[in-house]
Amino acid sequence: MKSSLLFSITLAAVGSILFWSNAGGPAANNNRATGAPGGGGNTCVTCHNNSGGFGDVSLEIELADASGSAVTEYMADSVYEVTVTVDNSMGAPVGYGFQMICLDSDDDNYNGWSNPSANAQLSTSAGRNYVEHDGISSSNTFSVDWTAPSEGTGEVTFYLGGNAVNGANGTGGDRAAIDAFSFDEMPADTATGIAMLPEPEFALFPIPAGDVIHVIGAEDGQQITVHSMNGAMVLRTNIEGGTVSLSDLKPGFYLVEIESLKGTRKIFKL
Repeated sequence: MKSSLLFSITLAAVGSILFWSNAGGPAANNNRATGAPGGGGNTCVTCHNNSGGFGDVSLEIELADASGSAVTEYMADSVYEVTVTVDNSMGAPVGYGFQMICLDSDDDNYNGWSNPSANAQLSTSAGRNYVEHDGISSSNTFSVDWTAPSEGTGEVTFYLGGNAVNGANGTGGDRAAIDAFSFDEMPADTATGIAMLPEPEFALFPIPAGDVIHVIGAEDGQQITVHSMNGAMVLRTNIEGGTVSLSDLKPGFYLVEIESLKGTRKIFKL
């Protein structure tokens, strides 16, 4: 009986130590929890997969470009804000944790991470680069900047592990999930979202533009569309008096299309 009791106490102690070790971030303590290829057999679900009051846990990821628009493909060498959300279907967890890694199509580690949110940190384990929680987070969202790889890399996959925890000095009652999200590279000839159009039949001035741009060669009432350089539409309006207001646009580079006229014109606003 003594040996059985001692064995049980030892197991409980080891579980508690493991939990508190990973509370500071798995990779920071040489643990990998995403289920990514080559990451070992253990994941968040290995320890935090207990029935409790938090229901099912699900994971979401969003890549947002410089204009704040969510994208489904990445442009080579561009910087995106990656936001991870750990959702639970019921209850009120004390906190949340997560871990994320990015692999290319050959399952090789890609390190494009920088500027993690206050509740996240950059960590390295077994030569791979992770983003993960920095202590138990009261927020279920985590963010980090990610610089996309160079042209020709192709599809990349973000592997995630996340959990909702009760803060009871162990893993009992916690709930976890793992998931993977893939993003393709934009083809080089369509990375702007507007491919191979003829020379424009209109002119714009001044360039650089201010809050107003003048359009030569277009009639009042024709529709003008302005895109960011990654193809996201940021303005659609009609030309009036040969001018268009750009006052709502942030400084940057843009592409302009005018309905019924061929071509695009690149502008930038100071």
